[in-house]
Amino acid sequence: MEKTILKRWLVPFLVVFSGCASVVRPPEGLTYERIPYYAWDGLKNQRSFKFDYSIGRKTLAFSVDGHGSVVMPDALRFKGTWKLGDEEKVLDVVAAGDYELDREDGQWLPHQRSEEARIVEQVDRVIRDALLTRNYKGFTLESDEGRTIKFSFKPNIAYLDPGFQKKFSGELFVDGRTLLAKEIRGLSNDSDIAFNFKIRAVNQRRGIDMPYASNFSVSYSLENVPASNASRVMHSRLRELGRKSKIRVSQDQLTATLALPLDEALARSIAGTGRLYILGLNLEGGGERINTRGQATDIFYIQDTVARPQIRSAGLEFDSLSRPVINIALAKAEPNSRVFDYLGIVVDGVLYEVIPIDTKMDFVRIANVSTYQEALALIVKLRKPMKGSMTFLNEVKLR
Repeated sequence: MEKTILKRWLVPFLVVFSGCASVVRPPEGLTYERIPYYAWDGLKNQRSFKFDYSIGRKTLAFSVDGHGSVVMPDALRFKGTWKLGDEEKVLDVVAAGDYELDREDGQWLPHQRSEEARIVEQVDRVIRDALLTRNYKGFTLESDEGRTIKFSFKPNIAYLDPGFQKKFSGELFVDGRTLLAKEIRGLSNDSDIAFNFKIRAVNQRRGIDMPYASNFSVSYSLENVPASNASRVMHSRLRELGRKSKIRVSQDQLTATLALPLDEALARSIAGTGRLYILGLNLEGGGERINTRGQATDIFYIQDTVARPQIRSAGLEFDSLSRPVINIALAKAEPNSRVFDYLGIVVDGVLYEVIPIDTKMDFVRIANVSTYQEALALIVKLRKPMKGSMTFLNEVKLR
């Protein structure tokens, strides 16, 4: 495959806009052979998307067909039909983690998460073998029409062909602007088995469409946090994660009741204050200090307005190795506050590396974020900082 570097989408903004929603900008310098790897994993790192999904095997009179939405990191809603011979049932499923709610006779009944509610995982299995092929040989470029880039690959649809009797061909369609996957197809050589997953409306949803219910509770202890501030901040942070919630604060304890569970590591991470501190070396003065108005240390002075700036926005993108990078736009900074070298940024006691950027701009980028979930929690906290401190206590399944 020709290793031509594509440049037409490398815009100088932090995001690419699609409709009314922003989409994380693809890494610079992606070659054709690397695009499929970013297209699928990059899609899973977006905030949300809608999808149309269908699978079927004609000789078994089996099919699943429907549509749904995904809100990262793990919430899913799917509506459709399941058929096997003369048997047919309506699917209306909401799921997160290992928890599932099925709508039956007008009621939402809890279950262990089923295979029907693991649609993203099914799609991942279809394409994963090709992604794991060494030396980027899993995909072949078929065409590039500008708006759409088409690749062929060998899909894994063995769960519909347990006897391994058929051969399959697959197609991956990539949005030429965002470089995100927009359709994945699989078909057996005799057209007996077919698979289709079509993506749309990326980042246009902020939550799963379902009635609120008290199925889980997450509790935190509060210290020097006004009740109204704690309630407002946590409600907003949970909403960013696609969780509808009701908040109650009593005797320095906050309890959020949720319809869907929240991963415990994520629940712990979003408890931080979200206050950001910038550490830096002065470029226009004597000695290694920003100025003399801040707190003195052995290395530098931390100036209040520089060390604790207000955040205008925080967003996510990925480097060429698909590692998360956080973009932060600062507000109300001093005119000269950008004239220094950044040593790092501290959020809730964690020091993050700063990627070099034009110091005359009120933008900073931080790296060495280990996982997507850590990046997600960091952005949620930065967007809604909190006074005082909050500590995770527990998460309880109510039903």
